[in-house]
Amino acid sequence: MHSLSFFWLMLLASMVAMLGRFIKIPYTIALVLTGLMVGYFGLLPGVYLEPHILFAIFLPPLLFEAGINIHFRPLQRQWKIIGVLAVFGTLISTLVVGYGIHYFLGLPILVALLFGAVISPTDPISVLAIFKRLGVNERLSMIVEAESLFNDGIAVVMFGVIQSVIITSTFSLSQSLLTFIIAVCGGVVIGIIIGASASLITKEFDDHLLEITLTTIVAYGSYLAAESVHVSGVIAVVAASLVMGNYGLPRGMSPASRLAVISFWEYAAFAVNSMVFLLVGLEITVMPMVANLNTILVAFGVVLVGRATSVYSLSALLSAFGQFIPARWRHVLVWSGLRGALSMAMVLGISTAVPEREILVPLIFGVVLVSLMGQGLTIGPLISKLGLSRKKGDSAEYQLLLGENVSLGIAVEELDRNVKQGGISQCTRNEMVQRLALRQQEIEEDISKLHMSDETIAADEMKKAERVVLLAQKTSFISSARNEVIDWSVAAKLISKLEEEQEIREKHIHDSQ
Repeated sequence: MHSLSFFWLMLLASMVAMLGRFIKIPYTIALVLTGLMVGYFGLLPGVYLEPHILFAIFLPPLLFEAGINIHFRPLQRQWKIIGVLAVFGTLISTLVVGYGIHYFLGLPILVALLFGAVISPTDPISVLAIFKRLGVNERLSMIVEAESLFNDGIAVVMFGVIQSVIITSTFSLSQSLLTFIIAVCGGVVIGIIIGASASLITKEFDDHLLEITLTTIVAYGSYLAAESVHVSGVIAVVAASLVMGNYGLPRGMSPASRLAVISFWEYAAFAVNSMVFLLVGLEITVMPMVANLNTILVAFGVVLVGRATSVYSLSALLSAFGQFIPARWRHVLVWSGLRGALSMAMVLGISTAVPEREILVPLIFGVVLVSLMGQGLTIGPLISKLGLSRKKGDSAEYQLLLGENVSLGIAVEELDRNVKQGGISQCTRNEMVQRLALRQQEIEEDISKLHMSDETIAADEMKKAERVVLLAQKTSFISSARNEVIDWSVAAKLISKLEEEQEIREKHIHDSQ
């Protein structure tokens, strides 16, 4: 990709992001549509999606940013559900889709299973943005996000195993299982070692630029190290990011450095996602999908059946063992399983030694497009129909009241500043503050009513208040240690005590739900 093409792609991404504030479709879908139009009119000739670039350059930032924002505590509470859906769900989906494609489209069974592995990983980027906007339950959001993170790695390993069997024309169940286990476990071990080592190193200094650089090395280094010894680089990045996010960031970085690191990776993920989905749109344009529309729709139907089979069957099994998933959540888990960038990268990475490659590429591109458009544009209405969204009117009214309350507080501060400068007399200031105080009291009463009518608003505000207090206390302890008011060991103990108390409160809230 030329530097000029890169500039135009980033410019397009920024324009779509700005327009996204006015349109009512998910940002990633808007990017794909933009790519389709750009490709159709040939505005950026010569720009194409290279699988090795997607895997080695684009994939680590996406996985790392997702991993460092997933906390162990909620993950531990849901690990059985997430683990079963990610591992066994991906396996079931691959088998159901593979045999379905073999039956309906007549592809050889191994090629059909390769299709199943490529199309199995889900991409929740658009869905999570919709979840956040609609105020969907945090536990459901965690399951969707974490399942996607882990099933990416499982799908990539399965893809490699099945493709190897097709190319070598030799199949051994025991050997395939051994290869699968080694790739997954090897990736986990390498990721943990690199993540833990970086977490220890970051404790030795406090410089946000060095810490951003260190996390960048972890993201790309874990991937490259794993791939160099022929284990899963995707799994390695996931493992390293979880370790860094739960140990390196909270225990080895100051609040300021932690904020800088998270902001950097948030931007990196935004930039990479923008590039990937635009390139997806460009690639889809050049594929002969219109002539194969019926075939694509059949394949999409089979993919949906595979997803539904895995989610509903495993949910029933989990419920039998005490891990209950509400029926409405199961519907959302099925329909929120959009396909995206990883499937595009894998299908382009299919070896030319696979005879049916020319059939698989346009077929999977078409299924991804139908998934993004069909599921992506209807998941929001489905959530509202199932009654899983927060009351929109109450939420909007709350935001208005909160915004006005903030402005009144700033107005009082500005009056005090003018009094000190001699621009306003004290008596005028007092009269004006009394007027503002009356309005603040009315706002507090209205907010209190909203708390009573919508428990989600009250719970969210309490969580925000707890985070503010926790961060303020931690910052105070660190500042006291730097000014030699208390020892660093005392500060560390106090911070650990705060975090333990917070974890106990969160567990109590979760258990009471």
